[in-house]
Amino acid sequence: MTDIELKIRIFLFDLDGTLINSGWSGVRALQRAFWEVFEIEDGMHKIRCDGKTDRAIVREVLSGRQLDSEANIDRLLESYISHLPAAVTAADGYRVIPGVFDTLEYLGSLPGMLCGLATGNVIAGAKTKLARADLFKYFPVGGFGSDAEDRAELVKKAVERAREYLSDARARAVIIGDTPLDILAAHSAGHKAIGVATGNFDTQALEEAGGDMVLVTLANPKKWITVMQERFSKTLVGGFVLPGLEKPD
Repeated sequence: MTDIELKIRIFLFDLDGTLINSGWSGVRALQRAFWEVFEIEDGMHKIRCDGKTDRAIVREVLSGRQLDSEANIDRLLESYISHLPAAVTAADGYRVIPGVFDTLEYLGSLPGMLCGLATGNVIAGAKTKLARADLFKYFPVGGFGSDAEDRAELVKKAVERAREYLSDARARAVIIGDTPLDILAAHSAGHKAIGVATGNFDTQALEEAGGDMVLVTLANPKKWITVMQERFSKTLVGGFVLPGLEKPD
């Protein structure tokens, strides 16, 4: 196998907490959907969304009320998607996470590299959340919560689509996300995982989850991608925090 074949070619990104902070727009849209469809008030109270698929989140809320049939989950998600555009537009806290644009532009400049999504959002929700920042154009392929409720399965689907796009059945992939569940899903699907501490989990939590590489942010992409290629090409075992990358002021 040549050095080129050993390199990572597919970069699959989580969405919420990794690419953007949606300013709670998804939670607000779900709240409205729970009320509209089932008259459930404050349905998202005490629900942790980090790393979960949309379908799993809805199932968690409805199962406690014996309402979690597949048809009911479908109805709820349809309502959610109808409310999401207005919630995203109105979200004062919406922002692109620092380092994201630089990373996507840098990867786009590298021959043979491909960016994609591996997100628990259903595809319509992912498009809506990314559209406000015009980010969806960077991701010609992906795996979504509408592909599978289990996150490892949607990662497999994302890799399958990326390999088809590249016409390279052996292309290696890395999954980049801000939660332990992103790391677990990547490993369950047989791929490397980079944890990035831009969400609700710090570097220690992402290391303990087994991140093969852990970053403070995605800033300085040339540096961390170069180090990643060197280390992952050698199939390094064990996680580490890349030194010299500090949170921006």
